[in-house]
Amino acid sequence: MNPCAFGSQDPVYIDYHDHFWGKPLYDSRALFELLALESQHAGLSWLTILKKKDAYKSAFYQFDPYKIAQMTSSDIDQLMSFPNIIHHRKKLEAIVSQAKGFIEIEKDYESFSHFIWSFVNGAPIDFQYETVEARITVNDTSKKLSKSLKEYGFQFIGPVTAFSFMEAAGLYNSHLISCPNR
Repeated sequence: MNPCAFGSQDPVYIDYHDHFWGKPLYDSRALFELLALESQHAGLSWLTILKKKDAYKSAFYQFDPYKIAQMTSSDIDQLMSFPNIIHHRKKLEAIVSQAKGFIEIEKDYESFSHFIWSFVNGAPIDFQYETVEARITVNDTSKKLSKSLKEYGFQFIGPVTAFSFMEAAGLYNSHLISCPNR
């Protein structure tokens, strides 16, 4: 078992760790999708959301922010019975708000990716963790990202969620030094 992979033996989690987590992600829509999914896991395990990812993609137009931004309260009503997603109205509404924020950020920063990566000056930060216990879950940069996103209407993106997103999207390299996926 690779301790860097969150001590999990679940094949979905291991695959996520080995092939996605911590690899720099620059595509604006892929970053939006990841951030939207991160917002859904507030109070839940990330594994729960990973297992529901395909259903979320179906429910939210493959995470096309321009289509999501057009969703109405009636659309959310229908999603409340959509299979295999979390039926938490505020969280579902948050994805619509985030899509609207994404569009505004694209106007202000040319691309969502440029905005996100500006928080680390365009290059990943390597924490060079030697042990799992050394990992942190929040820092000043994630607090700033969270605050900026909230100014654009993003919800369910607190500093800890922002930090988790930054790790997943490869802005932070939080793989252990001993990890073969570093």
